[in-house]
Amino acid sequence: MHTLIKMSAVALAFMLLAGCQNNAGNPELNQCAQQNYQCESSCEQQSTGEGLKQQVCSAKCVESYNQCKAQAENLGNI
Repeated sequence: MHTLIKMSAVALAFMLLAGCQNNAGNPELNQCAQQNYQCESSCEQQSTGEGLKQQVCSAKCVESYNQCKAQAENLGNI
């Protein structure tokens, strides 16, 4: 039950660290990472375990993060 939450937390931590190290000069990417962290935290608070609701919520967070990241990278290339 807690393994999905732990795996999500570890993955999120790596994403945040990678984002901070590789894109320290890109505040838009840092904002995406913060929003993703808040989204994942909200998912964990709303569900009681690693059920389907948690997985769907987490998948939406990842999708939103990927869209945000793509937009932030496009802004960085302008």
